[in-house]
Amino acid sequence: MEPASSNKNLYEKDASVRNGNSKLLLVVVVIALCFAIAAFILALVSLVIQNGSASQINLVGGAAGLTTADYDDDKVWLIHTGHSGTNSEYINEETGRVEGFNPDIMNAVCRIANKNCALVFDVYTNCWDNQAGESARGGFGLMAGWFDACGAWRVKPDRQRTFAFSDTFSRAPFHAFMTLTGNPEGFNWRDITGKTIGFIDGFSADEHCLAKADAVTGAVLPAENIVHCVDFEECYDRLVANTIDAAFMSVSKIRGQSSVEIASEEFNACQVQGFGMMARFDNKLIEWWNPAQEKLLASKEYHEICKDVKIAHGHMPGYEPADFCIGL
Repeated sequence: MEPASSNKNLYEKDASVRNGNSKLLLVVVVIALCFAIAAFILALVSLVIQNGSASQINLVGGAAGLTTADYDDDKVWLIHTGHSGTNSEYINEETGRVEGFNPDIMNAVCRIANKNCALVFDVYTNCWDNQAGESARGGFGLMAGWFDACGAWRVKPDRQRTFAFSDTFSRAPFHAFMTLTGNPEGFNWRDITGKTIGFIDGFSADEHCLAKADAVTGAVLPAENIVHCVDFEECYDRLVANTIDAAFMSVSKIRGQSSVEIASEEFNACQVQGFGMMARFDNKLIEWWNPAQEKLLASKEYHEICKDVKIAHGHMPGYEPADFCIGL
């Protein structure tokens, strides 16, 4: 008969083995659960892309019914779009899709290039962001690779330091100061010393752009006189509340609005060219985009898209075709 101490040691070894097996089983279960969750997420993303969820993703490449086998690669090229509330890009409340001049251009280029493209709706600051008194910088979404490109962004020197751009498909529209209709506070755009100015966050008409306007005294604003609005509506509300003296933005967002007016000359100080696709330097989208876009700009289809600015999208405020369409 073995000593009691020997039995005790054997019991402890058995217990240790059982505990080890339990821990191993727990690890296996956790790993299996992680794989299951990952598979579910991938399946969900695939389903959304294939079905073109109207609230987030609009399939724009090719005709209905085509599969990835019908394109020259099996990649879905993700292009960021937003809602500017103008005829350049806006949400169609009936269909839930983003429509306008910019989506029309992207649709045509993707079709000509035989690429499967999807518009991904997100806030503009995930493409380009700036904070009052700070240098503008690349948006987190594009920097992190959430999108292959951000569609229809003005080419500016600060953006060119961070991202690559395609050739432009439209001219550069102008910027201006905006006040309430009738300029009730008597805003003088030629001297804004001490004035508080609103800007739409992430847009090219920012405080750095305004600072280049030589005709404006006091154009270099201190941080306390810079207010960033989420969108046009916030800037308008701030004008009504008298928390800003004026807003500075693209004239396309002011035109056609009965409650506000252009309260200055129009400036073209901050952009090098017009609108193009903005992508990370390591992304391949621009390699196929430029040749396809060149074909579009040389075609009658481009002029038809320009005409639709006032026909299919004429119910929205914004640009006149001659303002920004090349060759008109």
